[in-house]
Amino acid sequence: MDELDNNSYCKPLVGMRLRSVEVNGPVWSFVFDDDISILDVAPWRLLDGERIVVTSEDHEHPFGLPVPVDAVERVLAVVSRKTVVAAYITRTTSDLIVDFGENVHLQCLQMSCGYESWRLAVHGSETICTGGGGIQHFP
Repeated sequence: MDELDNNSYCKPLVGMRLRSVEVNGPVWSFVFDDDISILDVAPWRLLDGERIVVTSEDHEHPFGLPVPVDAVERVLAVVSRKTVVAAYITRTTSDLIVDFGENVHLQCLQMSCGYESWRLAVHGSETICTGGGGIQHFP
């Protein structure tokens, strides 16, 4: 995956653990140590190796299982004991990739030419993925 040149916006995520995941309507909140958070209104997915563990689209779907999929539970089960080893924004689409090591990645995807998708909040500053994959940073 291509990294955005000279991008330091995601570096504060490195070394952090994911403390909680919450969903409120279309907004997903991923809260890390040090009160760093990602708010996402677009699809996201968690990969483990060569497979998809869960996506935002799977949450509360029954899929013929005894109980509906709980995306929060599945994310925390995979990453709650891991720390972020890298985080970056892809060049073309500005997807936010959070790498937990051991080939485990949370991918916050930009799926629109017009809508914002994710926001990274770090100590009062915000980095926002705008429509079409643009990035705006507000210190």
